[in-house]
Amino acid sequence: MNEITLGGHILPANFMNAACSIAKTPEDIAALCATKAGAVVIGSITPLPREGNPEPRWYSGNGFALNSFGMPNGGIEYYQNELLNMTTAIREAGKVSILSIAGFSEPDYASLASLANENGVDLIEVNLGCPNVQIDGKQKAIASFDPDYMYKILGGITASTSLPLLVKLSPYSNPADLQAAATVITETPQVIAVVTSNTFPNGYALANDKPVLNVGLGGVSGPSLKAIAMGQVRQFRSILPHTVAVIGVGGIESVNDVNDYILAGASAVQAATLIVRDGHAALDRLAI
Repeated sequence: MNEITLGGHILPANFMNAACSIAKTPEDIAALCATKAGAVVIGSITPLPREGNPEPRWYSGNGFALNSFGMPNGGIEYYQNELLNMTTAIREAGKVSILSIAGFSEPDYASLASLANENGVDLIEVNLGCPNVQIDGKQKAIASFDPDYMYKILGGITASTSLPLLVKLSPYSNPADLQAAATVITETPQVIAVVTSNTFPNGYALANDKPVLNVGLGGVSGPSLKAIAMGQVRQFRSILPHTVAVIGVGGIESVNDVNDYILAGASAVQAATLIVRDGHAALDRLAI
């Protein structure tokens, strides 16, 4: 396992879970603490409780997965009671705690950053790339495609906390969009890492001639995303200052996958589909 330093914190290994549906409860965190991961990512969490999208909202196919979880979580009230216990458990396991936050306005993100301040969080991951949130039956716009909104969100967060920030983004097919995101990150000194990438938006799959997800469209993840996500890593590493780390996500299921990402320019990696499909302990497949 390769030790790395992130935001002044030493991670004993260069891999961790990604924010996902099974990283939100004390039981989830205990299971992740039992792995060899260098950090544990909690969330993503939102200010208000969310049930998420209706079932079915997860599908594992041949070489890919599709999800429309919609960020189910207990909201600030739940985490006011549970978050400190979670971060304490992570610290006692010798790992770094990362809280992934997601909102629907700049004040939402700022309030979640304040929650992190009060509950022993080491690093904050700002989720700007979730494609799976429905509001009044309509898909919420994805923040990472709006640089002005990104500036406002990060400005509100940096006014609320001095904790180091990671920024999680959608994959960009347009290099100009990727450059614009890199500019936002570079001009926000508190950002110490970019996490790339979230699921690819608006995938669609059928089984027995019916959509596999209740809401139809969902985020694509798993091995089919690997080449795309590694391309994101390569591009961000080439244009970001080396004070900003690149953390790769997408189709990581083995030590070989981890090594590929490191060669592409990542400092560390995250995995979600692997553990949603196979359980928390599957994360140890990434240990050298």
